[in-house]
Amino acid sequence: MSSRDSLHAKVRAILEKANHPNTPQAEAETALALAYRMMAKYDLDENLVATTSHAVEDIVSKTFTIKGPYRVRRGTLLWNIANAVSCHAYRDMMEPNPTQVIMVAYGTTNDLFTLEALYTAADLLAARSLPSGDRRFKTSWWRGYCEAIGKKLSKEYQTIVKESPGIGLVLVERAERARRVMVSSTPHLRSGASRYRSDKDAFGAGQRAGSQFSGGRNGVSSQRQIGSGGHAQ
Repeated sequence: MSSRDSLHAKVRAILEKANHPNTPQAEAETALALAYRMMAKYDLDENLVATTSHAVEDIVSKTFTIKGPYRVRRGTLLWNIANAVSCHAYRDMMEPNPTQVIMVAYGTTNDLFTLEALYTAADLLAARSLPSGDRRFKTSWWRGYCEAIGKKLSKEYQTIVKESPGIGLVLVERAERARRVMVSSTPHLRSGASRYRSDKDAFGAGQRAGSQFSGGRNGVSSQRQIGSGGHAQ
């Protein structure tokens, strides 16, 4: 088993323990934080090796199938997290099934693993934090939550970069390679962005909930598995 396979197996075991219904909240928070630190440390170590050896890790793609309530908003959540971990992603608008959202992400193997693990943890946290209210209120909450998650992870990742001089340029270069491969592989892509804040109270509540996420500050008390498969459900 390679060092990367061993790391992924350890991270999955940690996240599955964090997600077990019998795991106390404090232990779940510690487990999530440990998994995030392990992924971040390995990622930085790999980049230092690549910098000195001039090795360049291939950019690959991964498809996420998102089903259930608020799947469009949850696709936005994945998109925001992808941008924070040196990946790029898009929604497949050609998907004919209206009951699911298909997101395709590009990045290195390790970056995509990090994306999947953090997205699933953040998606689970949202399901536990979503307040009561009508659909408009909940949709606005989701928009605030997605924005806050992206900002929170970007800030945390920047902190890691500052602690390891020289890594920033490597991460920017890798994210740009992911973007180039995505664009070249999908010629019909068009960039665009939109902001929706139809309910300021709900949007703000979502932002506050999202700002609490750090990959380790929120406990897990559900049987839903984190990072246990190839697709986000």
